[in-house]
Amino acid sequence: MEKLNRTRLIRVGVLFALNVLSVTGVFKALQDRTILPPAREYVERSQEKALTAFITISVVKGLVAVVEGSDVVGIEVGDIVQPLYDAIDITWKVLAASLATLYALEVLLVLCGTLGGFFLSVLFIVLLVLQLVRGEALRRAAYFTGILAFFFFVAIPLTLVIGGRLSEGYSRPIRLQFDTRMEEFRQEFQERVEEMQSGDLIEFGSWTDPGISFPSYHIVRAILTDMEELVKELPELLFRTGVTWLLDVAVIPMGLLFILYRLALLFMGSVFGSPGARSGFPLDKGERSCK
Repeated sequence: MEKLNRTRLIRVGVLFALNVLSVTGVFKALQDRTILPPAREYVERSQEKALTAFITISVVKGLVAVVEGSDVVGIEVGDIVQPLYDAIDITWKVLAASLATLYALEVLLVLCGTLGGFFLSVLFIVLLVLQLVRGEALRRAAYFTGILAFFFFVAIPLTLVIGGRLSEGYSRPIRLQFDTRMEEFRQEFQERVEEMQSGDLIEFGSWTDPGISFPSYHIVRAILTDMEELVKELPELLFRTGVTWLLDVAVIPMGLLFILYRLALLFMGSVFGSPGARSGFPLDKGERSCK
């Protein structure tokens, strides 16, 4: 019995100290200085890159859309640029969704900075009470509060940090190639459009009824052939860029979070048992022998 009381007294003392550190903001300060800053840096950096890429592809999409809706002497310009327009449209939607997700992650990190410390404090309080009072409701509260504390205090920020480190290896070259090639394409494609518009080669009217004039068919045909060469290489790059953004903001973070979730369930289950179990808070050997 003396050993039992001493063990429980040590537990109570440790949990009381953890409660003091948590309530006084020591753990929150630790989170703010070590875990949250790299996660915020990754999200902010990704937001800037996604916004820049989104603006660039929006400009190119508008430029290609104008050409896609026109024809010259029976030559369907849309047939030439349609595959490119489809790839641009898909990538544009992916980038829009990625940008929205990144702003949602920014809000989530704010919640992590607030709720992480709160759930951690509640967990320590419940664990301290469990040393004095047994109860299924308390055990369940400790189980679920522990998972919430783990997720908001460390798991979500850590997932973003790890995802950011991983993305540097595979996404950085693709994004640099995207930025460079899209700017080159925008300039070259704009020149082709201006060439067709100059000298009354072609006039773009409304979406439904474009005005067309074609005094120099062979010149227009040469320009369109050159334009066709421009659009061949971009769809693959656009799809790879879209997949990269999906991996960065959705697939990898969700995958890592799921792994951490399973690990948290295993750990909390080993400490408190499964939520449906009838056994109380695990007892040490001294307590079980006294029982």
